[in-house]
Amino acid sequence: MDDESAADFEEEFERLLDEDPRAALEEARAWVADEPQVADAHYALGLAYEALGQERDKVRSFLHVLELDARDDDAPIRDYQRIIVEEVEATLSLLPAEFRERLGSIAILVELRPTPDLIEDGFDPRLLGLFDGATSAELASADTPATVTRIVIYSHNHASAFEDEASLREEVRVTVLHEVGHFFGLDEDELDDLGLG
Repeated sequence: MDDESAADFEEEFERLLDEDPRAALEEARAWVADEPQVADAHYALGLAYEALGQERDKVRSFLHVLELDARDDDAPIRDYQRIIVEEVEATLSLLPAEFRERLGSIAILVELRPTPDLIEDGFDPRLLGLFDGATSAELASADTPATVTRIVIYSHNHASAFEDEASLREEVRVTVLHEVGHFFGLDEDELDDLGLG
């Protein structure tokens, strides 16, 4: 599938997911049958299962996506790992001092992609970032949960989604701010309102 055909398919598939998830499932199944080694086909299948509430099938498809994506370690941008680490550090350094202080010793990690355990817990294999643990308010309370709090940026997922360095850097910045926003207690709607959705 060339880039234009892929973009058309993606647009039509998103419409089907919203309007007729069963038809989307049939489209995705046909694509997987035609191209069983294409990760995007299995990803579409997982999204269709998700739209239909078929969690076990979604997880199975998404685990297959993770496996196929791991085989294809080529990314369109050379040296993407360095670029992403630089952008994470630059974004954090631009936060106001009080926010940097409140982040304290929260682990901020750059990993290639989510783990199979996360996918089995229902996460998207092409997730760009993850906030995991206690929020700032929870950590400040007397009943602090006994959990590690961390922010993870998934580098290969970022690099696979963008073909130029400027777009990659911008998305890394947005992802870091999105996950930091979760740490400070913002929900998805609030993050969308800030342009960090």
